[in-house]
Amino acid sequence: MTPHLLRSLALAAAAAVLAGALPASAQLGMDLVPDEKKAQDKKAQPKKAPEAKRPPAPTTLPELDIGAAGAKKGEAPRRMAAANQVFQRGDFDTAALAYDAILRDPALSEAHDEARYQLAKSLYRLGLYHSSLAQLDLILQRGPQGTKYFHNALEWLFQVGKKTVNEDVIVNEVARYANGAFPPSSQDAFTYLLARYSYERGHALDEAGRPAEAKKAYDEVRRLTVQVRPEAGARPPAHPAGDEPRLDEADLYARARFLDGLVQYAEGNGQSAVESFKEVVRLTNPKRGRAPDPRVREQAFLQLARIHYEHKQNRYAIFYYDKMPWGGDSWLEGLWEASYAHYRIGDYEKALGNLLTLQSPYFRDAWFPESWILKAIIYYENCRYPEARAILDEFHGGYEGLLAELDRITGQRSQPAAFYDLLEDAERGRAQGSAQLRRILKLALTDRDVKRLHDTILEVEGEMDRGLGGRREAFRGSSLAKDLRAQLEAERGRLVDEAGARARAKLEYERDALKDLLQQALRIKIEVSRQERQALEGALTRGGPVDVLKDYRYSTAVSDEHLYWPYDGEFWRDELGTYTYTLTKGCRDVAAREAR
Repeated sequence: MTPHLLRSLALAAAAAVLAGALPASAQLGMDLVPDEKKAQDKKAQPKKAPEAKRPPAPTTLPELDIGAAGAKKGEAPRRMAAANQVFQRGDFDTAALAYDAILRDPALSEAHDEARYQLAKSLYRLGLYHSSLAQLDLILQRGPQGTKYFHNALEWLFQVGKKTVNEDVIVNEVARYANGAFPPSSQDAFTYLLARYSYERGHALDEAGRPAEAKKAYDEVRRLTVQVRPEAGARPPAHPAGDEPRLDEADLYARARFLDGLVQYAEGNGQSAVESFKEVVRLTNPKRGRAPDPRVREQAFLQLARIHYEHKQNRYAIFYYDKMPWGGDSWLEGLWEASYAHYRIGDYEKALGNLLTLQSPYFRDAWFPESWILKAIIYYENCRYPEARAILDEFHGGYEGLLAELDRITGQRSQPAAFYDLLEDAERGRAQGSAQLRRILKLALTDRDVKRLHDTILEVEGEMDRGLGGRREAFRGSSLAKDLRAQLEAERGRLVDEAGARARAKLEYERDALKDLLQQALRIKIEVSRQERQALEGALTRGGPVDVLKDYRYSTAVSDEHLYWPYDGEFWRDELGTYTYTLTKGCRDVAAREAR
């Protein structure tokens, strides 16, 4: 029987590990070329500068001269200086209102560029990251010739993106302004983001059956990745000079090499891909003293294991699967895939031990239905027919109801937003219905794209509820706050539509895969019945029972680093992933097993 594992090992989807690649189907339309209350009429009387306090007392609007609507010409420098002084004191609420008042006054147009830039920085300091990104986008839209703050905005674009849960919110922006001259301190970061964008575009074109265009995108990836300097893996300076924001970078050079490996594999150059992934492993070795990047290191091990598994080099695959850190983001996925590699070489004990971890109460919501099929196959191949049948019966009992619920949910012709509402209710424990329904809806969140979109939606909602709602009354009731809320609501609507559509696609995919697995389980059941019938016929022919099971030789000896402890039905977290399930009897020839 051919396991379904290879369908999950496609390296093309691996770019998602680099902090979340854009969904493939969203790339086809992307082009790599490249909006307060009125100011108070009463002027504030000059006052002595307030004494420094920690934290600084907020500056009230009457104390800050933000001018009157229709300000006189030449007043802009004074207004900007007053607003900047408040910003420097750390009263970012009042500073943001002052900059917004300047932007709303046409007579102060000469200060609009600086005011918008400073407004973006104020919103960032207030933790309103998505609102800050919207202001930076307005600056970047004017281009390097239209505003002197273009390059500063590029720097802050990357900085703000680092603060969001989904860094991909800035990838589109980087791609739109790719022709801009990036600041030297961020050249590597922007080049890497463009390379990642091009890879996702190429992957989408490849999936759409447009190989010629995909090759052009992949060539662009190769051109960009070689421009990322090895120094990009050095740790960032502790205190950047001047107005330049801190760039909390990972090892961008290692990530660029990882992208190169993905492209090599996509173009059929498996050996070159292996060398690129090995280089990533060497670069991310903690002993090298480079910027730590455990996520890309883990993914490099995973891709190396998958390539060797694909070429039936199972022991090499197991070697790399074992290198994945315990409890990492992809550890459970690697543990599952390693089970098939162990099965291939006849190491049934370790394969069954891994499956014991996957099916433990700790991972009750994890979705590995195929693990039951592999478990049944192992028992079947060892002539343990009653156990194989019991495993398949348990699989059918647990998943036939889930399939019926999947059919019902995916059969509904609801709008993406309504579909996402179901998903959100399940994630927050508000879903009405059975435990099966809640499990299925949570299944959608196992898709990385859906999870990233969902996390971004929660972040935007938090910015509306706590970010804006937690400000002082003068800020909450301002025209600026109303505009920011409207922008955030529009952004949330776009994200909800995309998340709902992708959640539906994820559940439809899992529905079809589960149907195939249930059919495969039925075929195995038929084969089990056939073997049992043959054994019964043999017993009738010989006039007595025929015992085909033989005792296996086994040992409880372990290495000096491990302790043998008999399994008694309890699961301990620190034991997960270390189990070995001892098969004491079966019909497989021991010599043949060892030869595999």
